[in-house]
Amino acid sequence: MWSVKGFKQFLRMRKQEQELTAFAIGINSSVDITQDKHVIFFDFDVCDQKKVEKAIIEAQQFWALTDCYLFSTTHGFHGIIFHSIVPYSRLRMIIEYTDLVDNMFKYVSKFYNYKTIRVAGKYKEKDIHFVKIIKGVRKPTSEEWELGELKRMEHQSMIGEKY
Repeated sequence: MWSVKGFKQFLRMRKQEQELTAFAIGINSSVDITQDKHVIFFDFDVCDQKKVEKAIIEAQQFWALTDCYLFSTTHGFHGIIFHSIVPYSRLRMIIEYTDLVDNMFKYVSKFYNYKTIRVAGKYKEKDIHFVKIIKGVRKPTSEEWELGELKRMEHQSMIGEKY
């Protein structure tokens, strides 16, 4: 049986837990704040993996992009191209061109000079899981590889899953 004091403490802790899960933690696309260099993020609110892969492959072929890392989420997929470093204006064009990308993700791009993608915090359970690498149409340059690997390691440490 609980005491009144213990029950009140439980309710306070429960409220704090609910407040914390209301926030989402993310990383941004910028790899160099002194220059306009970004990795490419996609947010798909579509649960059909084949359709998402097709949309990514079309973007890779049209824009000559490198490998895309695909992650499943509760309501769709995230695609991240770590090793194609582009200016933000190009990143916005790529997102706008790519089929099935979430409309709000596209819309918000107009108001910031970077993209952000969620890595944790929206749900109680960890919901972002690595699915596969979709091969790109080109190899990254040495600079793209170096900058992309730093961003990939940052993302990997935040989702807590090796890929």
